[in-house]
Amino acid sequence: MKTTLFSKNRNEKNYELFFESDELHRVQYLLETKQFGELSELQSSEDEDTGIKLKLSLAERGKLVTAQLFEYIMSAYEAVSPIMTFRNKEAVALSGAVTLDE
Repeated sequence: MKTTLFSKNRNEKNYELFFESDELHRVQYLLETKQFGELSELQSSEDEDTGIKLKLSLAERGKLVTAQLFEYIMSAYEAVSPIMTFRNKEAVALSGAVTLDE
């Protein structure tokens, strides 16, 4: 899984994780069922202009995470999921499940 820190301020960190296109349904399932630890086992995409992008915003020191999936379609990423919000234990589990490069 390729992880990119794309913005960081005192209260929030924003990350982009990239996966191969055929992992879309699996990423959705893992998020919906809160099986965050398995995200690191998925096939990552090295190219930022293809596949699936998972945007994560961590706030409140990782106790609030919002996540949204995007798919690369016709030269741009388009949202393919609603914004999902995870709080407290779920947020800590999600933010800890992915290797986040600073």
